Amino acid sequence: MKHLVYILPYLNQGGTERQALSLVREFQDRYQISLLAPTGKGLPPFLEQQLTYCEFTAWERNFFQGLRELIAGIKAAQKRQPIDLIHVHGAHELMIPVRLLFPNLPIVFTVHGYHGVSADVSYRLACLFANLWATRVISVCQTEYDILVKFGMNSAKLEMIYNGVPTPILDRSKVTSLANQFNLDPTTQTIIGTAARLSEAKGLTYLLQAFARVAKDKPNLRLVIAGVGDLEQQLKQQSQDLGIAESTIFSGYVNDLPELMSLFNFFVLPSLQEACSLACAEAMAQQKAAIGTTIGGIIEQIADGKTGFLIPPKDVDALAEKIQCLLDRPELVEEFARNGKQRYEELFTLDRMLIKTEDLYSKLLN
Repeated sequence: MKHLVYILPYLNQGGTERQALSLVREFQDRYQISLLAPTGKGLPPFLEQQLTYCEFTAWERNFFQGLRELIAGIKAAQKRQPIDLIHVHGAHELMIPVRLLFPNLPIVFTVHGYHGVSADVSYRLACLFANLWATRVISVCQTEYDILVKFGMNSAKLEMIYNGVPTPILDRSKVTSLANQFNLDPTTQTIIGTAARLSEAKGLTYLLQAFARVAKDKPNLRLVIAGVGDLEQQLKQQSQDLGIAESTIFSGYVNDLPELMSLFNFFVLPSLQEACSLACAEAMAQQKAAIGTTIGGIIEQIADGKTGFLIPPKDVDALAEKIQCLLDRPELVEEFARNGKQRYEELFTLDRMLIKTEDLYSKLLN
């Protein structure tokens, strides 16, 4: 049995971790798997799998300690069983100790997108490091692929594999429990929903402004925001200031997100920076119409005018207009929903992602 090592720069509850967890779950019966990552809230589901976990200190907290611990963890994994392939997620710098220890070992590096004011610098460094040390590089959407090529990535190393999510099998008792917990009633309410980290990059402040415009004189309209993050208190205060606190539900992190999402009439993703959104793919898998911004991989997920609407980022007027359009035209919501499910089945299923990833592994291992 071949030995795969996954290295992650953090274990929170975001898309990077969820994608890596999907790979672990699929491949644990066919490969010996080791995981090296700092501890975090996203660790428990990994520990439920058949793998060996080794913690190292996050480099941004203590670089030298984290580097020493990562090197020790890689050596320990090699001692348990010779490593056949290492898959690094999200942080290009983590390839450095791997390549120093193993000059010829296959390294797969997945770029999950970079955010913030230093994003361009991060892309340039990722391209530099990957050109030097990665055997193959996975981009999670075509937009990311094009960005990497623009910043100098060797295209011969690049593979484009869309993030994929499973078709949900809903637990109806959990759906009922969540509806009761958050006072949601899809039979009498229209529920607009999103799922995102509560950070500036997700553009939620603009969603609150747009919702405030359309929520006037609509007592049965609800906005559900699922997620946690640094801006939680600021966004809650904004909802108070806008007069929509009573109709806005901040659910926090929800383990049973598919069940919560099943209550939505349609989905909104107002991101300012995004690669390939797992939440958007999950909405499509549940046959939900979607509104998203013309950012990153969102333009590949939402087909404008067919599965939903695309709007410019930060454009509150356009967002409010498209929300109102879907509120006024339930037949259009149904049409978008059907088309979105079809698009999901063509491009964003978990099986498709897993098959393409294992094909890549097989080529490198053979």
